[in-house]
Amino acid sequence: MLRWKLASNLSEMHDIRVFSGGSCNIRDAEGSLLRNKERDDINDWLTEKNIRFYDPQIHPDTHGREYQFEIDHILEMEARKQSLVSLYEISPRTFGAAASLEIAMDEIIEDHAIIIFFSDGKDGIDIIPDHSKEGFPLFVPDGIQKSETAKNAHYNEMVKNANRMRKYLMRFAKDLGTLTVTFSSKGAVADIEVTPYRMHAADIFEAVEKAASGHRVIVNFAGDSDSRDEKGNPVFLAPKNPAPVERDLLLDQYVDEGNALRKAISNLIKINVYMRVVYTQRDVINALEDLMHIKGVL
Repeated sequence: MLRWKLASNLSEMHDIRVFSGGSCNIRDAEGSLLRNKERDDINDWLTEKNIRFYDPQIHPDTHGREYQFEIDHILEMEARKQSLVSLYEISPRTFGAAASLEIAMDEIIEDHAIIIFFSDGKDGIDIIPDHSKEGFPLFVPDGIQKSETAKNAHYNEMVKNANRMRKYLMRFAKDLGTLTVTFSSKGAVADIEVTPYRMHAADIFEAVEKAASGHRVIVNFAGDSDSRDEKGNPVFLAPKNPAPVERDLLLDQYVDEGNALRKAISNLIKINVYMRVVYTQRDVINALEDLMHIKGVL
């Protein structure tokens, strides 16, 4: 028996009320991949209220099976379209590449409610996440300063996230008439410039958010043919086997990029009655209860 009132096939998607997504698996201090549990109490509450939802973090503990791309990718896309409320968790322990761009794209859906949840990344407690003096949530990946195993795992995550954001932007350029991509060694002054040697996470988020909001945006990917894959997608050119000093410097940039992305999300999101930004699980539940009342579900 499933733990939660989850939608698990296409026939149940018409009944979806909440998309409960964002941060999924996390890297611990030794680089191991673990199931993120930050939304468990929230999903328990949704089930208690008999609200059907979809959580894309497929795991035997909660879904009774492992993730299967052929099935789950289709279900996730449909769940996002059908839901009345989208909950996006941004954990300090994960970068937030896909979730940030999903947030940017969801802004174009009228009358669609969004909850952005900056979680604390700690199991068993519910507190305000680590944040800067300005109050912006921080990216704090486990073990990145101490464990060699974790450093290598986070380095691979950095490369994966940088390339994932580039591929997502290329896909969005096909869907958004306001977003144009060019490839040139040097773009125009007004273009958003993305080089192959940096992640440019906040720049890519800003481009998608502005284009989704109706503004004309041109993104120029600098570099030659070596900075694109066999399908023509731009790539992040990171050394495959960097020396420890170079790796650590790149990981320092990775943390800076994660912090800049969180600040960009905070600065660019337009707050209204359908948009909530919260920092604890109890505030997520309060926001869900309010929005379920607005939508006539409760």
